[in-house]
Amino acid sequence: MWAEIEKYLPMFESAVLNVRDSEGYPYSVRCRAEQDRSAGVLRLDLAAGAANRPGLGSLLFHSHDEELWNQKVFILRGRLQGEPGEWVFRPEKFIPSLGTVGIRGTARFLFDVRKSTAAYLKKRNLPRPRIPWEEIEAIKDQAHQP
Repeated sequence: MWAEIEKYLPMFESAVLNVRDSEGYPYSVRCRAEQDRSAGVLRLDLAAGAANRPGLGSLLFHSHDEELWNQKVFILRGRLQGEPGEWVFRPEKFIPSLGTVGIRGTARFLFDVRKSTAAYLKKRNLPRPRIPWEEIEAIKDQAHQP
């Protein structure tokens, strides 16, 4: 796993830490992550006063251009440890995604997303939502007019 982290980490300036706050609600905050392979952790530079608490979490690394193309993504699942001013993330699983897995991996990712979406809708007995493409195109056209 560390070989993959070392390969992709330099491609990203920051990450999004996803954990639970002190009341158990999901909480996300942007941070910088610095690798400390000898300790088996990523040292996190979190803003003072962040509502973090030790526990399970994830780090999302992602980037894209101004038009949301050329996406690169990977996720680390693991544990947030420490206390304010001394936070570290101990990764337990590396999850590659868009831009980090090649064409086959991207196709697999898209297939898995479709499959998990169908399972989600089926479990909740929900229809697939209708996307109002005509309305979206009209808004887009309006935005491009002077």
